[in-house]
Amino acid sequence: MRDTREKLAEFVKAVVRTLPPEIRDRFPGTAVVQPAGKPEFGDFTTNICFRLASPEMPPRQVARIFLEEARRALPRFICRVEERNGFINFFLSPESVLEVIPDILAAGHRYGSSSAGNGTRVLVEFVSANPTGPLTIAHGRQAALGEAIARILCFAGYTAHREYYLNDSGRQMKLLGESLKARYEQIHGKDTPVPEDGYQGEYLKEIARTITQPPAGNDDFFRAYACEAILGTIRKDLADFGVAFDSWVNESAFHEAGLVTATIEQLKEKGLVYFQDGAWWFKSTSFGDEKDRVVVKSDGTVTYLLPDIVYHRNKISRGYHRLITLLGPDHHGYVPRLRAAVQALGFDPDRLQVIIVQLTTLYRSGEKMRMSTRSGEFITLRELIDEVGSDAAKFFFLFRRAESHLDFDLDVAKKRSLDNPVFYLQYAYVRLLHILEYAKEQGYQTDALSKADLSLLSEEAERNMAMHLGTFPDLVERVSRTLEVHLIAEYLLDLARGFHSYYHDHRIVGSNRRLSEARIALTQALLSVFSTALSLLNISLPDRM
Repeated sequence: MRDTREKLAEFVKAVVRTLPPEIRDRFPGTAVVQPAGKPEFGDFTTNICFRLASPEMPPRQVARIFLEEARRALPRFICRVEERNGFINFFLSPESVLEVIPDILAAGHRYGSSSAGNGTRVLVEFVSANPTGPLTIAHGRQAALGEAIARILCFAGYTAHREYYLNDSGRQMKLLGESLKARYEQIHGKDTPVPEDGYQGEYLKEIARTITQPPAGNDDFFRAYACEAILGTIRKDLADFGVAFDSWVNESAFHEAGLVTATIEQLKEKGLVYFQDGAWWFKSTSFGDEKDRVVVKSDGTVTYLLPDIVYHRNKISRGYHRLITLLGPDHHGYVPRLRAAVQALGFDPDRLQVIIVQLTTLYRSGEKMRMSTRSGEFITLRELIDEVGSDAAKFFFLFRRAESHLDFDLDVAKKRSLDNPVFYLQYAYVRLLHILEYAKEQGYQTDALSKADLSLLSEEAERNMAMHLGTFPDLVERVSRTLEVHLIAEYLLDLARGFHSYYHDHRIVGSNRRLSEARIALTQALLSVFSTALSLLNISLPDRM
């Protein structure tokens, strides 16, 4: 319906030009037309009368004058126009609503795509878990969201690049190596305790059992061995989850190349850091942060912020115009520091989008499941995949707004019934597929549906579904800007509800051949949008259920 909105906006501007000078002279030059939201308010609405109003002439008075002029030259694609509380509401003619069906049939799986991104290079960094243990369900939620964002951006005309940043340096990695060494020595009869702040999980015992003969006096061997083993597990889990990264960047590579030292020296030259209390401080308050931050501690070790400055400098140097980063809820206070860092590097901070992905709580049989990380009792992404499957896990992760806490019901996710939302969607998709297969068996040529007489689609449900299909391109463009992926999940469920209800009440392939052709055309359009939207969410398209 993007073309319809544009035509409506032009019509509104044309009407404004016919209004008395004391009204039209207040016109700001643009007309905003939006979907109405409720059937009683029509299909589209505009607030133009509020923008033309004045203390002497309130919106409702302007609206009455606007309405009178609009009705004098109503375009054919509008069947009626009404005023409600100062808003002008447009009701589209049935023919114009149904025009979206041949548009979808012609575009196929490209329907909804756009050039809105104009090829803009976007770097989407997500998951980026320290290689200190298997991926958890928290990482799984980030993985599902990051992959969907990248797919949607590409569909909307951006050039999106997926990246995983490996924090493979620092104290946590040192503790990981010490923990693995302790487990190895325990297996070989030594009473070596795991460091108090070390990693206690059973996975380190399993890794320790694969070590044959470590080199003597080389404690770094255990750190490197653990890192490589865990990274292998991470890569496999992500692959099985249907998530593929275009690049993997190691923090250690920045240290080895001397970029961390070079960056602190450049910050000194630019006067962006200062020395105080034996440490070097980054002037982040100069860029909107609440306080300055230490980047090099008094013992000479660097804080997390300095390598992140190096990493973002690296991102910017690679020519990305938009940076998207997914972080866990424990990083909420870190966002102002990142914005300050990129601004100090000369990058527009508004082109950095940080999404804080909230935690997920698992429930089984109505009971909340315990989860811990350092103790090693966490629930891994692998365990979730094995129990409920990748599709269910991804859809449950995506259905809620990323910034909202997610309650994940394992019992519902495992159900092979319409109570399970992902099953509900895939069932709708398969039903659409089978209807078209049946139509072919009955002699209908689905590649000639553009000739169907769509005026025969007179049912309210048919009009509502066509109207809903028409909003898909605008939705994709909106999500590419706001990154609110849950809106596509909600859209799919609404579309599925409408279709399941319609299928229950009406026969699609029936005795009336011309009506059947029109309904098959609608079915083909529904299937096309269903398959596209599910693919954007990285949900598989089954042939059978």
